[in-house]
Order: sequence, then structure tokens, then C-alpha cells
Amino acid sequence: MLMNSTEYISVVDNIKKEIQKAQYRAIVRTNAELLLLYYDIGCVINDHKVWGNKFIENLARDIRLEFPDKKGFSVRNLKYMAKFASTYKNYQFVQHAVAQIPWGHNTVLMDKESSKYSEGK
Repeated sequence: MLMNSTEYISVVDNIKKEIQKAQYRAIVRTNAELLLLYYDIGCVINDHKVWGNKFIENLARDIRLEFPDKKGFSVRNLKYMAKFASTYKNYQFVQHAVAQIPWGHNTVLMDKESSKYSEGK
């Protein structure tokens, strides 16, 4: 019976590993795309910061109205996107290095960096 053979078990194990690798690559790519979107939104916000804080509040509301099931576009997160874009001015760097780090980790890094400057370190 083929189902109990060592060769069959090995083939199934290899397929399982390939599925897991593909799932991981998909997650990494999705994260990178999301971070590039956040970067682009941050650039737009920074380009229009002369419109004031109401711009971010209105933007958050309008995105929520258009995409009610989507999360991640709160006023707070939009401000992080603006900070993200102003922290990393080089798109290539964001695309290749920073996009490998999850968004939550990026916000923690930005907060730590900001607290360093506010403490005068």
C-alpha cells in the first residue's frame, strides 16, 4: 500500500512544508504592500498638513464610511502613517528594509525614537 510507504509520507511532508513556506511568503508580501500603502497615505497627509488636524479627522471618517469593515485607518493610525513617511524619506529603503517589519513593530520603533528625542538623549 502506497499510503503507508516512507516515500509517500516524505512526499506529503514536503508538500506540507511548501504550503507553509508559500503561506509565509504571502504574509510577508501582504505586510510589505500594506506598509507601502501606509507610506503613500502618510506622504499624502504630509503633503497636505497645511490643511490642519481636521484633514486627518475627516480623512479617517471618510475612509471609514467607504470601507466600514476595514480597520487601521483611525485618526491615530493616520498620524502614525504621516510620522512613518516623515521618518523614512527614502522610498527604496521602506520598500526593501522597513516593509519587512510588521506595522505594529514600526509604530513601537517610532515611539521609542520619539521618546529618545523628547528625553534629550
